[in-house]
Amino acid sequence: MNDLLCIACALASLMALTHWARAVPTRAWGDSAPATHASPQRVWAVVLGTLLLQTAAATVAAGWAAGIALVLAAWMVLGWLLVLAMNHWPQASLRWAPRLGWTGGSVCMLALGAHGLRLGGAH
Repeated sequence: MNDLLCIACALASLMALTHWARAVPTRAWGDSAPATHASPQRVWAVVLGTLLLQTAAATVAAGWAAGIALVLAAWMVLGWLLVLAMNHWPQASLRWAPRLGWTGGSVCMLALGAHGLRLGGAH
Protein backbone atom coordinates (compact mmCIF):
# COMPACT_ATOMS: atom_id res chain seq x y z
CA MET A 1 0.00 0.00 0.00
CA ASN A 2 2.81 2.42 0.81
CA ASP A 3 4.35 1.85 -2.63
CA LEU A 4 1.10 2.88 -4.33
CA LEU A 5 0.89 5.96 -2.13
CA CYS A 6 4.47 6.88 -3.03
CA ILE A 7 3.59 6.60 -6.73
CA ALA A 8 0.51 8.76 -6.17
CA CYS A 9 2.66 11.32 -4.32
CA ALA A 10 5.01 11.48 -7.27
CA LEU A 11 2.16 11.81 -9.80
CA ALA A 12 0.59 14.63 -7.79
CA SER A 13 3.46 16.89 -8.84
CA LEU A 14 1.99 16.84 -12.36
CA MET A 15 -1.00 18.70 -10.94
CA ALA A 16 1.13 21.74 -10.17
CA LEU A 17 3.57 21.33 -13.05
CA THR A 18 0.82 21.39 -15.68
CA HIS A 19 -0.81 24.37 -14.00
CA TRP A 20 2.53 26.13 -14.03
CA ALA A 21 3.18 25.21 -17.67
CA ARG A 22 -0.22 26.55 -18.71
CA ALA A 23 0.36 29.86 -16.92
CA VAL A 24 2.84 31.03 -19.54
CA PRO A 25 2.58 30.94 -23.32
CA THR A 26 4.35 27.86 -24.63
CA ARG A 27 4.92 26.82 -28.18
CA ALA A 28 3.95 23.23 -27.41
CA TRP A 29 0.53 24.04 -25.94
CA GLY A 30 -0.25 27.07 -28.11
CA ASP A 31 1.31 30.51 -27.74
CA SER A 32 -1.89 32.38 -28.33
CA ALA A 33 -4.28 30.55 -26.01
CA PRO A 34 -5.15 33.30 -23.49
CA ALA A 35 -7.82 31.21 -21.75
CA THR A 36 -5.14 28.83 -20.48
CA HIS A 37 -3.09 31.51 -18.72
CA ALA A 38 -3.76 31.54 -14.99
CA SER A 39 -2.85 34.37 -12.65
CA PRO A 40 0.53 34.08 -10.93
CA GLN A 41 -1.16 34.05 -7.51
CA ARG A 42 -3.30 31.07 -8.46
CA VAL A 43 -0.31 29.21 -9.87
CA TRP A 44 1.67 29.77 -6.67
CA ALA A 45 -1.31 28.65 -4.58
CA VAL A 46 -1.59 25.42 -6.58
CA VAL A 47 2.16 24.82 -6.38
CA LEU A 48 2.33 25.38 -2.62
CA GLY A 49 -0.82 23.35 -1.98
CA THR A 50 0.52 20.49 -4.06
CA LEU A 51 3.86 20.57 -2.24
CA LEU A 52 2.10 20.46 1.14
CA LEU A 53 -0.19 17.65 0.05
CA GLN A 54 2.64 15.63 -1.44
CA THR A 55 4.94 16.10 1.53
CA ALA A 56 2.25 15.18 4.04
CA ALA A 57 1.25 12.03 2.14
CA ALA A 58 4.84 11.01 1.38
CA THR A 59 5.90 11.35 5.00
CA VAL A 60 2.94 9.21 6.08
CA ALA A 61 3.98 6.57 3.55
CA ALA A 62 7.76 6.61 3.93
CA GLY A 63 8.85 8.77 6.87
CA TRP A 64 10.27 12.31 6.90
CA ALA A 65 13.58 11.91 5.08
CA ALA A 66 12.33 9.54 2.41
CA GLY A 67 9.11 11.54 1.95
CA ILE A 68 10.91 14.82 1.33
CA ALA A 69 13.41 13.11 -0.98
CA LEU A 70 10.51 11.54 -2.90
CA VAL A 71 8.79 14.89 -3.41
CA LEU A 72 11.97 16.62 -4.59
CA ALA A 73 12.85 13.78 -6.95
CA ALA A 74 9.31 13.68 -8.34
CA TRP A 75 9.39 17.38 -9.17
CA MET A 76 12.75 17.08 -10.92
CA VAL A 77 12.04 13.90 -12.87
CA LEU A 78 8.40 14.52 -13.76
CA GLY A 79 9.15 18.14 -14.62
CA TRP A 80 11.77 16.98 -17.09
CA LEU A 81 9.44 14.31 -18.48
CA LEU A 82 6.60 16.83 -18.84
CA VAL A 83 8.78 19.18 -20.86
CA LEU A 84 9.87 16.25 -23.03
CA ALA A 85 6.25 15.16 -23.51
CA MET A 86 5.12 18.73 -24.26
CA ASN A 87 7.69 19.00 -27.04
CA HIS A 88 7.05 15.59 -28.63
CA TRP A 89 3.36 14.90 -27.92
CA PRO A 90 1.69 18.24 -27.10
CA GLN A 91 -1.93 17.12 -27.44
CA ALA A 92 -1.44 13.91 -25.46
CA SER A 93 0.54 15.66 -22.72
CA LEU A 94 -2.06 18.41 -22.48
CA ARG A 95 -4.73 15.75 -22.04
CA TRP A 96 -3.02 13.19 -19.80
CA ALA A 97 -0.62 15.11 -17.54
CA PRO A 98 -3.38 16.99 -15.66
CA ARG A 99 -5.44 13.80 -15.35
CA LEU A 100 -2.52 11.89 -13.86
CA GLY A 101 -1.74 14.79 -11.53
CA TRP A 102 -5.29 15.08 -10.23
CA THR A 103 -5.49 11.31 -9.81
CA GLY A 104 -2.30 11.31 -7.76
CA GLY A 105 -3.51 14.25 -5.70
CA SER A 106 -6.86 12.58 -5.07
CA VAL A 107 -5.18 9.40 -3.86
CA CYS A 108 -2.98 11.50 -1.56
CA MET A 109 -6.03 13.23 -0.09
CA LEU A 110 -7.82 9.92 0.43
CA ALA A 111 -4.76 8.39 2.09
CA LEU A 112 -4.36 11.38 4.41
CA GLY A 113 -8.04 11.20 5.29
CA ALA A 114 -7.78 7.49 6.05
CA HIS A 115 -4.66 8.10 8.11
CA GLY A 116 -6.45 10.84 10.05
CA LEU A 117 -9.42 8.56 10.73
CA ARG A 118 -7.10 5.81 11.90
CA LEU A 119 -5.33 8.21 14.27
CA GLY A 120 -8.62 9.65 15.48
CA GLY A 121 -9.96 6.24 16.35
CA ALA A 122 -6.83 5.28 18.30
CA HIS A 123 -7.87 7.02 21.54
